[in-house]
Amino acid sequence: MQVNDTAYYLERAAAERKLAECSENAEVAAIHEELARQYEALVEHSDLHLPRRRRSPFSDRHVGRSRLLIL
Repeated sequence: MQVNDTAYYLERAAAERKLAECSENAEVAAIHEELARQYEALVEHSDLHLPRRRRSPFSDRHVGRSRLLIL
């Protein structure tokens, strides 16, 4: 796992814990708390993280855009 992945997951865990604390609904708070635990698990167990997807020039963000090919 890359350092920036670890930082991101720890930030997300902290944000989810804050949302859990601020929630007025116990069920919603429990969901945020579970998300925080899952983000922390990603840090503790690097084999759980999703591999980064490399963007291709043919990825979905280019669908529908016309391109001029000069030969």
